[in-house]
Amino acid sequence: VILETARAFGEEFTAEEVAAAKRQPGSNNDWVLTVNLLAGRGRRADLAEVTSRFQEIYQDLATEERLIPDRDLLVRLAGRLPLAIVTGRPREDAAAFLERAGIGDLFAAVVCLEDGPGKPDPATVNLALEILGVRRAWMVGDTVNDIGAARSSGVLPLGVVPPGESSTDYSPFLIASGAGRVLNNLSELEEVLPR
Repeated sequence: VILETARAFGEEFTAEEVAAAKRQPGSNNDWVLTVNLLAGRGRRADLAEVTSRFQEIYQDLATEERLIPDRDLLVRLAGRLPLAIVTGRPREDAAAFLERAGIGDLFAAVVCLEDGPGKPDPATVNLALEILGVRRAWMVGDTVNDIGAARSSGVLPLGVVPPGESSTDYSPFLIASGAGRVLNNLSELEEVLPR
């Protein structure tokens, strides 16, 4: 969606350029990231206009979005521990995806864009902890912003290599960002969680 939005504003980027931008601190919000990518090419774009166009494109593509982990894995994890999602997505988009994927009932807390400043600010992670009624937690994330928010909240950050990235390249990046451990995929989480 970032690529298509940038194209709508007259600029072509590669998936590799977007992935590199997403590795930077403060890149959690895709709307702001798109504005920053455009600015890097000298093209000024209003955040409200970019957001509007991004959302139009996203809504057209939303039904193609797929759940990365297996639903059964999430069911097993939810049977062991209370789960929460902390996302930079708008609540409406997050709720629609959770419903389409059939996993909304597995999460005791869903904290969204409207609930506080974006990661790496710890506010939304702290809100999730409050809703769950816990003080200790593990947070799984695939960006420097996820890891930073977890560290600032006093929870253990576990990195996970996102689809399309090489474990050899991406794991050291997450470790350098402060991850306590890096998983190659979410199924490894079952092995490391306490019994």
